[in-house]
Amino acid sequence: MLLSSAPVMSHMGDARVLQGTTTAFTQHSSATGHDYLIQLALPQVTPPEGGYPVLLVLDGNRHLDLFTAARDILGRRGFDKVPSDLAIVAVGYAGETDGQAKAARDIVTKLRLKDFTPPLTTGTAPEGTGGGEDFLAYLTQALPPELASRYPLDLERPALVGHSLGGLFALHAQQKAPEAFGAIFAISPSLWWRQENDPANWPLRLACSETAGPVYIAAGGREQSPQPRRQDPERDRLRVERAMIDNAHEHARQLREHCPQVAVQWRLFEGEDHGSVMWSAARAVMERLLRPR
Repeated sequence: MLLSSAPVMSHMGDARVLQGTTTAFTQHSSATGHDYLIQLALPQVTPPEGGYPVLLVLDGNRHLDLFTAARDILGRRGFDKVPSDLAIVAVGYAGETDGQAKAARDIVTKLRLKDFTPPLTTGTAPEGTGGGEDFLAYLTQALPPELASRYPLDLERPALVGHSLGGLFALHAQQKAPEAFGAIFAISPSLWWRQENDPANWPLRLACSETAGPVYIAAGGREQSPQPRRQDPERDRLRVERAMIDNAHEHARQLREHCPQVAVQWRLFEGEDHGSVMWSAARAVMERLLRPR
């Protein structure tokens, strides 16, 4: 359970005024020491009893518009249909913008590398990594009460989606706090980071929980193939060695085998690369979350 206090329906009046809009606030985390920009895309319908269901989106500054568009287009499915009631909560970093300078982008890269990488089971994590436990504490303990004080949300077990290092974190969250999330979507998870930095615990020793929600793992079909047009042999070598597809597929297989009570789905999006895969993934996520009405 994400939320143990704070009334979920405390701002019902505000939500009616803000239906169909995107609002934002910043929040400092004492656990991570970072300042987060929280953007919330509210549905174009009144809140259902118990509040809007929630999708938490990591790398929120980058992916909010994509998931909002997917929700609004796929959720309606015809001019005579009622829009989706899914609220999208995008978790990003304060001060991050699409047109940011390189120095600002570098700062964000460091912050997400710290937040999205789990602590190692043995040895010492590389400097600036391994803060996944603190970030998980922020998502499950500090963020929900603040959201509940502002919006009518159902924060009992939101879904969580992450891409790349965010996908690595999503799988970490699934293992460490399976009861906290209704569904986990790990898109192109950077499992190579665990393989390279925690070899004593590779392959991962997976834990099982009766409370775990469904897990969806996906990757793009071109992610571990060389890119001759870029003329970057070192990058091509890493793409092959880090085995984005193979590692993600194997994680799904092992989770399904060791935890048969967990609904696990693997999908390969043919023709997609590490960045472009999010177009296809956003649709797949929405098709699994949008409830018939």
